[in-house]
Amino acid sequence: MSAVLNGQLEKFYEAAFVGLKALDARAGVARRFGPNADARWALFKGEMKEGDRLDLLIRDAAVNHPAAFAPRRIFLLDGLAEDEPFGPEWPGPDAALAMRLWRDAHASAPAALGDVLRAASRTWGLTPKLLAKDALAGIAPASRILASGAGAVLSLAAHFEGRAELDLADQVLLVTDSPAERQLFGMAVMLLGSNRPVHWLLPTASAEDARAQQFPRAGMLLISDDVPPARRDDVAVLARALGA
Repeated sequence: MSAVLNGQLEKFYEAAFVGLKALDARAGVARRFGPNADARWALFKGEMKEGDRLDLLIRDAAVNHPAAFAPRRIFLLDGLAEDEPFGPEWPGPDAALAMRLWRDAHASAPAALGDVLRAASRTWGLTPKLLAKDALAGIAPASRILASGAGAVLSLAAHFEGRAELDLADQVLLVTDSPAERQLFGMAVMLLGSNRPVHWLLPTASAEDARAQQFPRAGMLLISDDVPPARRDDVAVLARALGA
């Protein structure tokens, strides 16, 4: 849990808030935000605070989109059940953070995939470097892709959007040691409407680890320029082991 508390807790909640607002905006129904949601909360909350409200919304969203909202997945927390996003040691947002987020709850929010992902990237302080378009030109339904970097996530999401024959969760294995990139990838999968579980591994993982995630091979390697050199080298080693 120390990694979560090391400046990352606030960023997680800010990005999750972007994702929650995007779900409402894309559905065209203000289920989580707006006057009706506020009225329901006022009747229900009892002694609970705004931070509790935020955690309840995240817990609910994590049922269908764990890669975007469940700290268990995003921070690789050990010892938690598959249906438990937080765990008993999760600290939750502090009062100041919760109040700051809820003050912006009624502001307009992006709904387009690229806008949502860029907003989530900003909350984490990421500076994605997009891939060249010709790097994506050969992607087909049978392609299996090893990817790393926030820029790779945004580029792949844009390329997969509107293409029913492609599935980001099924076709891409994200290699990263960054909770920010994992949450960004989870949001991309959510916004593209995939129901498949995501694939991601640490840069130091082996080909056997990839195969354990039902990802036995990779035909393409996509690394964006925002990836630090040390991770780039590790990803290249894994890529060679998987045939990319």
